[in-house]
Amino acid sequence: MEKDIQALADAIYADKVRRARAAPLTKKMGWGGELFMEVCDRMRAGIRAQFPGSDAGKVEEILRTRLKRLKQIQDHGIYRKLETQE
Repeated sequence: MEKDIQALADAIYADKVRRARAAPLTKKMGWGGELFMEVCDRMRAGIRAQFPGSDAGKVEEILRTRLKRLKQIQDHGIYRKLETQE
């Protein structure tokens, strides 16, 4: 049963990859903005769960602080992808 589920999941993933590769560049560029907005919405939901009494302005302030921190981490190379030997 698990093999069937894994095979189906693999097939769905492969189909998504094929469709993404076939999409025009202009459409791919639009996906970046959409994905960012979705991530921000999820971060806002997490902030609201962590700070239930916060109003919308406070949630946005915390979100901006967290995004700024993530940018600083990326800019300073604190976390780097490890090279793996295969």
